[in-house]
Amino acid sequence: MTRIITIDKTGSIKEQNIKKFDESELYKKAGFKTSKNFVKNNVWETVETANKTYSNIALYGKTEGSAGRENKYEMPPPSDKVLFFGTIVIVSYDENDNAVDLTKPDWLTIYDTLFGGFEDLEEDDEDTDEEEIVDPSLLTKHGYLKDDFIVEDGEEEDELEYDSELSEEEYFH
Repeated sequence: MTRIITIDKTGSIKEQNIKKFDESELYKKAGFKTSKNFVKNNVWETVETANKTYSNIALYGKTEGSAGRENKYEMPPPSDKVLFFGTIVIVSYDENDNAVDLTKPDWLTIYDTLFGGFEDLEEDDEDTDEEEIVDPSLLTKHGYLKDDFIVEDGEEEDELEYDSELSEEEYFH
């Protein structure tokens, strides 16, 4: 039994088991009735991650289809320039071109590596919010910085000064 990855048009990643691997039957694992336009688009020959080196990661998908069936999953280069339709299939092969297990965690690691890594945009505990570094005595009762931009209730606004040679109506129009 061999595990492969399928990615549906919404980007949902799933592992599927294949009892007897046959490359010509992969279109069925993607949910297609025929193999028409279902092609091997790309093979990443060597992907070196921090923990393991993967060989021959192949990407299969339909490159023609109807509007509304476009696969929204962002593929790594060079497959990022290709529009796929429906479900995509990803298979790992060994050096003898035999299909080998590819798990979802493996694919996510490979994906991250192929894109050159991603920065974690979540806030760290070490980060401080702007409010934490501002002296509380400089904040209004609503938490805004007292910088004369926001007028508190009860504070008077400066009256507009008009050009004495223009009437109020001429000034605003």
